[in-house]
Amino acid sequence: MSRQPPTRPPSSEPERRRVRRQRLGWGLLLLSTALGFLTFTDRYLSRIAGGRSADLLRVLFEEMSGAWAAALLVPLMVMLARRFAVHGRDWLKHLGLHVGFAFAVGAAHTALSALLRTLLVDLPGFSDQSYVPDLQRVLLALPNQLIVYALVIAITHQIDRYRAARNRELEAERLRASLTEAQLEALRRQLEPHFLFTTLNAVSELIYSRPSAAEEMIRRLSALMKHAFAPAREHEATLAEELRVLDLYLDIMRLRFAERLFVQIDVPEALRGMRVPRLLLQPLLDAALRRSDEPEQTLVAVKLIAREIEGKLRLTVVDQSACSAEPESDIGLANAAERIRRLYGEGYGLRRRREPEGSAIDVDLPLQPGSATVTGRQRAIGLV
Repeated sequence: MSRQPPTRPPSSEPERRRVRRQRLGWGLLLLSTALGFLTFTDRYLSRIAGGRSADLLRVLFEEMSGAWAAALLVPLMVMLARRFAVHGRDWLKHLGLHVGFAFAVGAAHTALSALLRTLLVDLPGFSDQSYVPDLQRVLLALPNQLIVYALVIAITHQIDRYRAARNRELEAERLRASLTEAQLEALRRQLEPHFLFTTLNAVSELIYSRPSAAEEMIRRLSALMKHAFAPAREHEATLAEELRVLDLYLDIMRLRFAERLFVQIDVPEALRGMRVPRLLLQPLLDAALRRSDEPEQTLVAVKLIAREIEGKLRLTVVDQSACSAEPESDIGLANAAERIRRLYGEGYGLRRRREPEGSAIDVDLPLQPGSATVTGRQRAIGLV
């Protein structure tokens, strides 16, 4: 009989709320105790400085019971602050209500303090002291009670504003992430037909002149499509993986150009584990290969170089063909540039230039090894 593996109880939302309330309760108790001790110190030292007698334990008992009574009323004050928020269309009406609530909560605090002191008065041995509130005690305590009420209302209001702003920011980040994900997927979908068009165009050039080569090209195209368009959640792959896809593409191009195609791959082993956008290399080399005006007569020489430069991964494709034309507008290159911008943000991208050997395309990417490193841009937009 097979044994079922033990399962952990699910961490439910009610359980998390219960734990959060417990933590808030303990925090409120500690805070009220600290404030009670501060008021005790102030009152005791003031009496000593004024030359009046002061029973240390009695003063401590009275101040602590008052602080704990206030702590018991804090949840009520927070509820009133949220129910009658002092903003929006009814802010003035709610402000007037809070004035009345402040006096009511002050009276409740005086009564609750008296109740606690009456219940606990025998513990420290103060049974001779009466803590039944009179008008003088109510009036003396009122200013501090109003100040505490105003502080709780203001702090609650600021915390709620911060939470609302934070929630809006998180929601905006989620929306930006969803939008970026959708845009990247759209760019990938845009690249697939372009990829197929350029490859099938090569097949069409051979289907009459070299039928056997065209047949072999179709078989290799099938293998290439399995690797290039396999479903993948991530928008990146290692450079080594992209080089394997590129090899399949170059196998097809070698059937087209035969002995006239020379491709040099100069990628150090240390950089092959770096992450790059998926289907990045094929459009770069395809742009170079298609700039040969007369493919039947022209030597086609392309070099792919990878280097670490100033903390970035730079991929350079140099077209050394004999009749290499000026770089022109290309959907594959435009697509690659846009994907790089959306994945990594400013500071990375694609540029085309001329050099003595021919035309060149430089691609700057963040230097991130394998799958362990995540760029700040990807984290910010929520792609990981």
